[in-house]
Amino acid sequence: MSLKDLMNKAKEKGEELGGKTQGKVDELLNEYKKAIIALETLGYTVSKFNVIMGALPEVHTSITGEIKNIQKDRIEKMIQEHQAEPLLCSMLNALVKAKQFLDYVELKLTGFTLHIKLGVLPKFDVEMH
Repeated sequence: MSLKDLMNKAKEKGEELGGKTQGKVDELLNEYKKAIIALETLGYTVSKFNVIMGALPEVHTSITGEIKNIQKDRIEKMIQEHQAEPLLCSMLNALVKAKQFLDYVELKLTGFTLHIKLGVLPKFDVEMH
């Protein structure tokens, strides 16, 4: 196999991977749209939305709110009602866990930002401030 053949094969595999990745991101964006509607009922709002294009596209977004609105019983009820929406459930679980850590260290913070990366492997990062 010539170098040109190898390059063409690598390009084809890259395009195939890119197509699969784009499909995953599209699926996550559909889930994200539904999740935002649910999160708004808890008093949370989208504060940032950033699209990163490359071989593996990603969306970085942030949701903000008041820590007092992270109410475990209300969130657990929402998780039960939305079991078929794994992205929303993951976001809510991240908030509950972060609030538990915050309560444990007894800090007097009032706000939070949930940073979300939507990509092949979604990631959640909760910042308390």
